[in-house]
Amino acid sequence: MKSTMGRPRRITDEQVSIILAWHEQILTWKALRGALKTQRQLARDLGVSTATISRVIACRGLFKQPSPERRGEEVALRRRRLAR
Repeated sequence: MKSTMGRPRRITDEQVSIILAWHEQILTWKALRGALKTQRQLARDLGVSTATISRVIACRGLFKQPSPERRGEEVALRRRRLAR
């Protein structure tokens, strides 16, 4: 993990992997573009904005903050390190 500074992440690791898999499908199957979901449809299905989809693709899923389901354990680990 890089840093715990900044705004807490809202998108989960599972959502990141779904977005990246979808992006690979788009790049690989441009000829089948009509059969694949659009970025807007994927964002609607995941309940995030299209800007979030674009950001995940641009940074290849590498975030500073841990995903929401792992945030508690990361914060506890950081507090233990700082207490030493």
